[in-house]
Amino acid sequence: MDIQQLRPGMICYTAEGAGYVLEVDTVSQLVLLQREDETIPFQVHLSELLEERPTLED
Repeated sequence: MDIQQLRPGMICYTAEGAGYVLEVDTVSQLVLLQREDETIPFQVHLSELLEERPTLED
């Protein structure tokens, strides 16, 4: 995913789950995400974002 494509309000997926984008730091390629069920936002590097929504595998 390209850092220029990310905008606040988008939903992004990581290995730990999904979160809404709050802020995007294009210089350091960090994304601040907020999970729906948590009050504390978390920060991930662009490389930690998954390209597509994860699927459940049996």
